[in-house]
Amino acid sequence: MADKEKKAPEGEEKKGGKKKLLFLIIIGLVLLVGGGGGAYFFLFAKSSPSAEELEKEAPPPEPEVGPFLQLDPFIVNLADPTGHRYLRAKITLEFRNDEAFQKANERIPQINDAIIMVLSSKTVEEMLSPEGKLELRLELIRKLNNLLGPNSVKNIYFTQFVVQ
Repeated sequence: MADKEKKAPEGEEKKGGKKKLLFLIIIGLVLLVGGGGGAYFFLFAKSSPSAEELEKEAPPPEPEVGPFLQLDPFIVNLADPTGHRYLRAKITLEFRNDEAFQKANERIPQINDAIIMVLSSKTVEEMLSPEGKLELRLELIRKLNNLLGPNSVKNIYFTQFVVQ
């Protein structure tokens, strides 16, 4: 009987040991999952963006479109040795502000003259290449800004461009 009495407490100790072990494993898992979640939250999760961050991420504002002036079509002889090549172009001017637009409306004959002088100085080869057209645009902008005042003309658009 003494052996049976001794074995009973050992069995109880084993049951109690298993419960303690199971309890420790559960606590370890809870700490591991909770600690990992907390570490993720503090290290990797982003907080809601501030107003300054939202402004930085916002796309840049659309550029303002200035007033337009559609000029009458230009038909000029190009600088060609045979003299049989010509250019027909419709040009629209975009201005920085209304003041520049008003000033240009008062000086249309001077604007037309400046454009005709530049167009007629170009060769067929210059007018047929994309680089030549871009150079022409920049030259016209410079010439018109010299005439109307610095930064008056924002851009020039060719709405028709025929070389023949």
